[in-house]
Amino acid sequence: MAAGLPQDNLSRYFAERHLQQALVEAGNGEFDECLEMAARAVEQVRERRHDVPPGEKLKVLKPDE
Repeated sequence: MAAGLPQDNLSRYFAERHLQQALVEAGNGEFDECLEMAARAVEQVRERRHDVPPGEKLKVLKPDE
C-alpha cells in the first residue's frame, strides 16, 4: 500500500518507518508490537494525515546535520 504512494509523500514516509519498526519488533520476538506497528502503517496510508500542500517537501535531516 505504501509503495502505491508517490516517493515524496509524507504518509508513505511515516508508513515505511512504521513497517521498519514492525520488522525490528518481530526480530525481537515482540509480535504484539509488530502487529501494532504494521496497523499504524496501514492507517497512515489510508488516512494520509501527513499530506503537504503542493510545492512543499519533507526534508529529512541526517543525524549529523
